[in-house]
Amino acid sequence: MSASADLILQSAIEQLRRHAPFDRMGAEDLGFLAARLKLAYFARGRTITSPQAGVAPILYIVQGGMARGELEGGVPGQDRLEYAEGECFPLAAVMGKRPTVHRYEALEDTFCYEAGAATVLELARRSAPFLEFCSNRAGALLRQSYASLQAGYARSSTAEIPVTASLRELLRRPPVACLPGETLRGALQAMQAARVGSIIVADSAARPLGVFTERDLLRLSVEGRLDLDQPVSRYMTSPVQSLPAAANAAEAAVLMAQAGIRHVAVLEEGRLAGVLSERDLFALQRGSLHGIIDAIACADDTAALSPVAADIRALAGSLLAQGVGAEQLTQMIVTLNDRLVARLLDLEVRRHELAGIQICWISLGSEGRLEQTIATDQDNGIIFASELSPGEARERLLPFAAAVNQALDACGFPLCKGNIMAGNPDWCLSVDEWQQKFASWMRDPLPGALLNAAIFFDFRSLWGDAVLAGELRAWLANEVHGNQRFLRAMAQGALECRPPLGFFTDFVTSDAEGAPDSIDLKAQGSRIFVDAARIFALASGSTETNSARRLRASGGQLRVPEEETEAVVAAFHFILLYRLRQQQQDRQHANRIRPEALNPLDRRILKEAFRQARQLQSRLALDYQL
Repeated sequence: MSASADLILQSAIEQLRRHAPFDRMGAEDLGFLAARLKLAYFARGRTITSPQAGVAPILYIVQGGMARGELEGGVPGQDRLEYAEGECFPLAAVMGKRPTVHRYEALEDTFCYEAGAATVLELARRSAPFLEFCSNRAGALLRQSYASLQAGYARSSTAEIPVTASLRELLRRPPVACLPGETLRGALQAMQAARVGSIIVADSAARPLGVFTERDLLRLSVEGRLDLDQPVSRYMTSPVQSLPAAANAAEAAVLMAQAGIRHVAVLEEGRLAGVLSERDLFALQRGSLHGIIDAIACADDTAALSPVAADIRALAGSLLAQGVGAEQLTQMIVTLNDRLVARLLDLEVRRHELAGIQICWISLGSEGRLEQTIATDQDNGIIFASELSPGEARERLLPFAAAVNQALDACGFPLCKGNIMAGNPDWCLSVDEWQQKFASWMRDPLPGALLNAAIFFDFRSLWGDAVLAGELRAWLANEVHGNQRFLRAMAQGALECRPPLGFFTDFVTSDAEGAPDSIDLKAQGSRIFVDAARIFALASGSTETNSARRLRASGGQLRVPEEETEAVVAAFHFILLYRLRQQQQDRQHANRIRPEALNPLDRRILKEAFRQARQLQSRLALDYQL
């Protein structure tokens, strides 16, 4: 190879190395690709490739300039994809040995590396990172971004065990277990010998049947029901909370928080492999996970709960630093905040005369969807039932609700600026009144009604009589299902906010006070996924409120391939993750980021996430002919 040819080859390799997935490929595989690339020039406006080219023969990697792909027959201006330096197209068509469905043209004078289909297929066989990227581009980019994010925050974390580790990796000793016929005395002797605080009761095939802990021993002693010669199965707690060994520590932490337990059984193919305690999982900055739960349970006034709320936010920051995914992290935040709010309600209800009134405290908005982030205000309401008239019951409930709202504000959950709180008489209603309110929004879907529906239709029972919320949810699912006029109005409203993707630049930014040239990740990002998921769920009669679950449940009904649905969910969670990170760094501008401040990988995956949002909107527009 001549010196000039070698220089060109090395230049191509160095340029590819700056972009995913080439930055994760081995030197030999990267050299294999670079040696087979050709550089092509396309003048502005020239077609690069299209469906008319037949089975896609070439993969194009943008070396400089910008290209655009537009779906033939799609919605004009919506089904567009822009490709900047380092991005490649039409990857799926080349890998699938089929024609592309997009027409690609140069938005400006553009240079592209060209790789023949045979080279691309051979590279996928040789390189695992490239194959992963080909199989699920959004998922591969997201995983790489998570790894980068975790590495960037590792220095700020004092946790000793990464919560992304599998439970299999964290097991340190064989499980302490006994058969159900073992006496309680024998079980206690086994626990003492192993110096553990629990023992699993399992059958002869090592399938867990129950668990006995030191706390059970203390409770039985106080109750005077202790007989050491009785079988331990008589006293065990059943069923056992368990997870497969492939699950990670974050999943175990979420289960512990939700179930209020300290131990999780770890299973390999249904058989007991070990037991993990909360102590095994975390050594956190400001106390343990269960320490927070215990502090909530022991709090006897608002003043005691306020520092616990701060500890929850600190815990969320620590878990974010360890690389916990957005879905698990938001569920952890919601679970702990739910416990705190429920405890506060338990304390406050004692101070008010509410006998004879059934109460269900409902969470709305992001908390109702199990998507609460670090920076969040209050969105709540009350559903009630009583033999009293609605007016009389409401008169007794409002002082209680207002006191709870003020107490939550003292705990770091700001009062809602729009006054969407249970202390507002508009949102403290009987079941019939809620039904009338919802029916009026569906009957006359003006902008204000649609905005209310977007907030209140995501309600979830948090405390009190959950049957009331269940009745209202069942009624709503029945009423809205098939109401095409209302659903079309909601879809039209959901399409008013577009992803901030530009025609000639990666992103369209706007100015906010203290945050020039920035993007609102909530209003222009996650809201798009949330709105679409809500409409799909209401249209199908689903009672889910969580956006990811709504999207997954809707995928089958919409006949969308599972991998496409997961790409949409991954994009939603990436934006949610970046909102969480921004909230940890800058509470004043909690949802705004400056694209120019992002590294190349995160810029790329953010653009991919916005593309998924735009495609989701395209499907919504197609479904409702908008």
